[in-house]
Amino acid sequence: MQISMQVPHDEKRLRRTLRFLLRPQLKLIRIMGGVLIVLGLVLVAMDPSDPIAYLAMILGLLFAVAVAPIAMAQSMRAQSDVIKDGFHVTLDDEWVTVVYPLAESRFRWAGLGRVVETPEVWYIMFGKYQAVTIPKGSMADEQRAEFAAFVDRLQHA
Repeated sequence: MQISMQVPHDEKRLRRTLRFLLRPQLKLIRIMGGVLIVLGLVLVAMDPSDPIAYLAMILGLLFAVAVAPIAMAQSMRAQSDVIKDGFHVTLDDEWVTVVYPLAESRFRWAGLGRVVETPEVWYIMFGKYQAVTIPKGSMADEQRAEFAAFVDRLQHA
C-alpha cells in the first residue's frame, strides 16, 4: 500500500478529533455531576437548610453541563499553530508519516493500538491519547477501499 495525500486544516475536524479523544474523561465527569446532583437532592430532602446540599447540586450542574465545553475550548486554544497549515500524510505498509510545514511525525503500524472508523475519518490510535486522523474526503474511492482493507488485515492479524 502506498497512499499519499495533502490534508487542509479543518477546525471542525480538529474539534471532532479532540471530542473523540476527550470523550471517556468527559463522560466520567458528567456521571460524577449526575451523582452530585442526586446527592444534593437527597440532602435537601433530608434537611432543606443544609448549605452542603445546595453546593453539591451546583457542583453537579457544573460538572454535568459546563466542564465539557470549557475543556473543549481550552483544548482548541492549546493546539500549536504548526497544525494550522494542514498536513501531508503518507500511508505505506510499514509507516504512517504526517508532515506539517514545521513538524513531522512517523508511526510504525506495529505500534497500532486500534482503529476507529467514522463516516468522515479513521482515527488511527497509537496509544490512549495519540490519534492520527485520516480524513476519508481527502482520498479517492480506490484509496479508501485499499486503506480499509489494509486496516482490516491489521486488526485481524
